[in-house]
This record gives sequence, structure tokens and C-alpha cells, in this order.
Amino acid sequence: MRDAVVPVVPVVPGVAVAVAATRAHRRRGLLGRDGTAGLLVLVPCRQVHTFGMRFPIDVAFVARDGRVLHVGSLRPGRVSRPVWRSRFVLEGPAGAFAGWGIRRGVVLPVREHAAREPRGCVSPMSREGALILVSTPIGNLGDLSPRAVEVLRDADVVAAEDTRRTRGLLTHAGVSAGRRLVSVHEHNERSRAAELVERIRKGDRVAFVTDAGTPGISDPGERLVRVCVEAGLAVEVVPGPSAVLAALVVSGLPTARFVMEGFLPRSGRERSDRVALVAGESRTTVLFEAPNRLAATLADLAAACGGDRPIVIARELTKRFEEIWRGTLTDAVAHVAEVEPRGEHVLVLAGAPAEAAPDDAAVRDAVARLLADGVSARDAATEVATTLGVPKRRAYDIATTLRRP
Repeated sequence: MRDAVVPVVPVVPGVAVAVAATRAHRRRGLLGRDGTAGLLVLVPCRQVHTFGMRFPIDVAFVARDGRVLHVGSLRPGRVSRPVWRSRFVLEGPAGAFAGWGIRRGVVLPVREHAAREPRGCVSPMSREGALILVSTPIGNLGDLSPRAVEVLRDADVVAAEDTRRTRGLLTHAGVSAGRRLVSVHEHNERSRAAELVERIRKGDRVAFVTDAGTPGISDPGERLVRVCVEAGLAVEVVPGPSAVLAALVVSGLPTARFVMEGFLPRSGRERSDRVALVAGESRTTVLFEAPNRLAATLADLAAACGGDRPIVIARELTKRFEEIWRGTLTDAVAHVAEVEPRGEHVLVLAGAPAEAAPDDAAVRDAVARLLADGVSARDAATEVATTLGVPKRRAYDIATTLRRP
């Protein structure tokens, strides 16, 4: 159900006007912006603050009929005095109000506007509710980007795989967690998704982080994104650290085409089938593995791929004891047997080598056997081309040559 209509003020032609219709948008105001060319309308509102603001702003308290009750400027980190007769407040760039004619006693033209739109504020100045996937460091806290800090600071909700770990990250970044932290992990992602979708529909900005790296890659997040997309909600991403890409680019193996396998199944037929698929994959393959299962995984890969297949083991990426080991699978098995695996491991496995094309002798033998069984030259050429993967014309030329007396 929508709120009652409230005044919106189109002050001068060409000035963008946005309405902060939700409590979250009113609380944020212009916080987190580098500046704005237009007006943000806070309604209902009788007091504003600029804590966390990076620039001074002009504020104007306006009565329901459009009469300006008070105009002033606020530096960052200030709180205005309450103006109890005001119905709404205008926030704009410092110094702009004088040029726009906004001063005490002026009656501004007013038109009616719905206080709450289905998806929060509407205008080029405003930000609607959204799910924002925020990449976090995979080891080195210095890899947290300025944009990630800004999004985490301004979010209405911070959904985290481990709230304790995320609280420490926010403390490092100088961001107050407050009561915004919500736990979202593999065991409760389904139930939490519905709750977060409703908050986003109401205009909240929900930042989602996992323990390390980009959410949704061998981590929670995939289900939450899918639910938001199906609900028609905005999904954004703050790119950043990724163990997959970090290991891939330092491996020295081909990067133009690769496949991400994540963690292999732990045992049984599912594991053996997956290992067989990895062995036959022609693209570079990236896998994750825990230290206590690393030796078994390397042994299984060596048996399926052959011991001479190149592999790179990236351990503790971006951390103090980062290590990049390169060699063959046979060497890797021996290396892990000598050195106790510790920390997080990313394996980058070279693709299966392309099979050599059969030479003329192999094609001739295959065609000759079919001809001896009474198969025609045309049919023999078709079957050999399909079986050996050679051009049909090549097989047919050999077949006609063999048929000549």
C-alpha cells in the first residue's frame, strides 16, 4: 500500500529532483556521493545530518505549502537543529541554493508525487534497492577496493557468510557494522533469500560478501542472485579478488580458454566420473582443494591424466606464505609427500593434449579391412572418415587407389 502523496519541488528547469521515499534513503541522504547537480527531497523530515559526508551541502526546510522555513549550509559531520513545522527538506550542493533562488520566506512551486514507489527512489540522482555482490580479499586485506569500502559503508544490510569474519573486515576498513549484519551461508541461504528480496523491494541496498573472494564461486550467493533475478530486482557487482583468476594468470598455462571445476566430489562413482571428465578436458582446468585431501586428489589426477601432465599448485595466494609450485603430476605427488600441505590450495591443470591425426598408413589399413569384407569404396570411405576423424575425400582417394587392379 502506498503512502499518502507528498510535495515534490521542481525548483528550476533543468534541475534533477529525487525523492528519498524510504527511511533508508532518508537516513542516507547524499551520503556516499562525490557530489550532485540536483536536489534530493527528504520527506517527511525535520532534521538532517552530514556524518560521513565528504562535501558540504545546502539544506532547506520547507512547509507543506512550499514555504521555505529555514535555509543553511552544513559541513561534513554536522547535525542540523530540528525545524518542527517543516514537512520536507531539500539537500543540494553547497552554494547552489542562492543561484536557484531558494531562500527563507520564498514559496516554492509544489506538485504532488507518490511518497513510495514500488522499488524505492526514482530519478537519475537516486539509487534503487539492489543486491550488490562485493568481492573481498582472499588473504591480503590491502586488496579491499575503495569502491567495496564505499558500498559496505552505505549498504542498508550487509549479508555475510560469516558475520564474525565480516565484522573484522569492516573494522579494518573503518566501517561501522552496527546492526546491519545478517548471516547468509550454505545452510540458510534458501530461507534468507526471501527475507532479503522483500527488503530490496522496499528500497534497501543489500551488500553480500563471503569469507573471501567473489561471492557465488564455490561459495554461497548463486541461489540468492537467482532469486533476485527471478523477482526482477537489480543485481550489481563490485569486482575484486578471485582465487580462480589469481592462480590462473600466474600459472603460465594457457588462459584463453579455461574451465572452473571447484572442489571435486569426495568419493565414490561421482568422484571417479568427474576426474575422468577433467582428464579428457582440452582446456586448462582450475580446481580447489583442502590440504588434508590434496595428496589423494593429485594421485587420482595422475592416474587418470598420466603423470607427465603439467600442473601448478598455488598455495595461500596473496598471503604471507604464498607459494607457486610448477611441475608434472608425478612430481606433484612426490612434492606433497615430502612437504605437509597447509593452507588453501588452488590447482591449475593443463588441458589434455590433442590427439595426433592418423597417418596415411593407418587410414589405408582401416580401408583395406573394409574392402576385404566386401564393402564398397564409398561406404568404406564414409565409415573410416567417421571412425578416425579424417576427411571423407582423403579416405575415398585411398579406397579407390586400393581398388585399382
